[in-house]
Amino acid sequence: MQTSIDSLNFLLNQSKKLSVHYKAKESIEYAIRAANKAHELKKDKEIAYAYYYMAMNYGVIADYKSSEEYYNKALKYAELSNERNLVAGIYNGLGIVYSKGFRDLKGSLTYYLKSSEEFCKIDKKRGYILPIINIGRTYISMKEYDKAYPYLLEYEEYLSPENDKLGDCILQYLKGIYYANKENLVLAKEYFRNALKIANENNFLEELFSIYKARSEMYECIGDIENAYLDIKAYKKYQNEFLDKEQLRQIHMAKVSFNVDEYERELEIAKKEKDYQTSIASNNKVIVTISIVCLLFLLGTVFFFYIGNKSKKRLNSVLKSKNNELREAKIEAEKLAQVKSQFVSTVSHELRTPLYGVIGITSLLLEEKGIREKHKKLLGSLKFSGDYLLNLVNNVLQISKIESDKFQLKATPTNLYKLSQNLLSSFEYQARSKNNTLVFEVERKLATIWFGIDSLRLSEVLVNLVGNALKFTENGKIWLRIKVNEINKKEALLRFEIEDNGIGIPENKKEFVFNKFSQVNRELNKQEGTGLGLSIVKNILQLMDSEINLISKEGEGTTFYFDLKFNILEEGEPDTCADAKDDVAKGKGKILVVEDNKINQIVTKNLLCLLGYDCIIVEDGLRSVKVAKKEKTDLILMDLNMPFLNGYEATKLIREFDQTTPIIALTASLLDEVREECLGVGMNDLINKPLNKNDLNEIITKNVLKNGLYDKK
Repeated sequence: MQTSIDSLNFLLNQSKKLSVHYKAKESIEYAIRAANKAHELKKDKEIAYAYYYMAMNYGVIADYKSSEEYYNKALKYAELSNERNLVAGIYNGLGIVYSKGFRDLKGSLTYYLKSSEEFCKIDKKRGYILPIINIGRTYISMKEYDKAYPYLLEYEEYLSPENDKLGDCILQYLKGIYYANKENLVLAKEYFRNALKIANENNFLEELFSIYKARSEMYECIGDIENAYLDIKAYKKYQNEFLDKEQLRQIHMAKVSFNVDEYERELEIAKKEKDYQTSIASNNKVIVTISIVCLLFLLGTVFFFYIGNKSKKRLNSVLKSKNNELREAKIEAEKLAQVKSQFVSTVSHELRTPLYGVIGITSLLLEEKGIREKHKKLLGSLKFSGDYLLNLVNNVLQISKIESDKFQLKATPTNLYKLSQNLLSSFEYQARSKNNTLVFEVERKLATIWFGIDSLRLSEVLVNLVGNALKFTENGKIWLRIKVNEINKKEALLRFEIEDNGIGIPENKKEFVFNKFSQVNRELNKQEGTGLGLSIVKNILQLMDSEINLISKEGEGTTFYFDLKFNILEEGEPDTCADAKDDVAKGKGKILVVEDNKINQIVTKNLLCLLGYDCIIVEDGLRSVKVAKKEKTDLILMDLNMPFLNGYEATKLIREFDQTTPIIALTASLLDEVREECLGVGMNDLINKPLNKNDLNEIITKNVLKNGLYDKK
């Protein structure tokens, strides 16, 4: 009897040793033999350990269904033998199966908690540390950071960093994630740094790329784009190294898994063969010979399938690995593009806000009477510089938007004659500064037609082309022509021409002028800009199903032209409401201005005073709601980004008791980016900062007349 028990213990010890060294096939062989012998001897404790080692090995080769099955078998016999330490270990193993194998975090958490309870009953100093860190890590994965933190502290109490480098590395990494999400960046950076040091010293590849990824997400959240980018690069580097190593391990594990399956099949075959031989021992040699032939045929078939299955698994493993790499690369590329887009948008918005003050105050000073000519010239130069910088910001934004496929066209009723006149008038100062003359040539019948046009996009095209002509022309003329190619009652095909008699474009540089950042005649012109304007023109016209054409001769001038087809909406005088507009201006209506920036308040107030309006200034959304309830105003100018209550929320509240007063959004963002949300909360229209007197008057008049408010007075 004692000899049998010794033999059983030997089998269990061998299975345990082989399992520790990841020799899964050999370990399972010893565990199966131990289980059979333990069943013969009716030893519940030993049966439990045999099944436990089998479950561990199946987990190693990623056969999680088999691993769960044998853990449950082991649990049954461990309970029967009251082996509490083993029960605790089994619960921890089941937690790992549910976490790694089934991706069921709630299920794994249940088993880890059971494991920790069992270890508490026995001895906290021994196995208790295993489920504790698993609980903490699971709560972190579930983003329940406050629940995770006590377990991290408890794990730290029992951890021996000198003897468990991997455990110490994982602890530092998890604490870094915790403090990053608690916005304690100093501690988060310190723990991430400690984790990276340990991981680098011990070549923990999986931990290395996980730490870099977590830290890059922290830097991205706080807007530290440079460090986020560096950490993403490090993350990709170590991830690739890990994937290469993991791929070799997976191939090895696949072989081991197949060998285990083959071993089990061979055991089953051997058992059947033994029974079969026993039952036909008395039969003749012919039956024995037939049995051997059948067995050989069966083994040959198994071998054939083994070779085929091995090749298939190898190919599937490689394909899966490559697909995962491509998927990860796509996700990272999209994330970087989003970071870039957010960065451009934020910087441009921050530039537009102070520009509003510079351009607005300069425009107001130029309106003042009695300013000395010397000072007026300086103010004119300042306004030109401000307008130039604003145009540069707008161009960078447009290129970014085109590249990110966020560019959409939206047709609105537009009088082309009036749009072109207003556009040319905005260039008058720039033209005078270079002694140029602006000439507008258009067929008269177009003056009474309203077209369906994306006026914003068409204006961007014309602004860039006219601005480009002014840039390279001195003491000359710039012509804007609109010609009718074809026209009927429903639509018209029009040709737009922008001609100058400036320096022209050399023949060898014509093919490059539409490239981004392309600049010609650099030696003749020191203010040629960024080289984005013509690239933007080309891209916008492509979206409008047109193309830009160029005729130029060096020393004589340049002509850009393009054709566009528009729907005709109606015919009528372009200024049918002119008298009403004058009446609105003379009426000196009252306007509520909601703006938190002091400089912007001054500029907006003075512009409104010049237009003949009285105004009430409030500096946040909460106050705007209170004033709107008490005061009767003709219109509200609402800034979008304000403390306490932003423009969107303030508009929602105002619309609960006032559905008629027009509300116009004031924004430094691109109109397309905020238009849908503004209209959705009840705003009537939008206008970009910095404001100018003409645009402000136009949008106020349009919205007051549209709502019929003036007629009601």
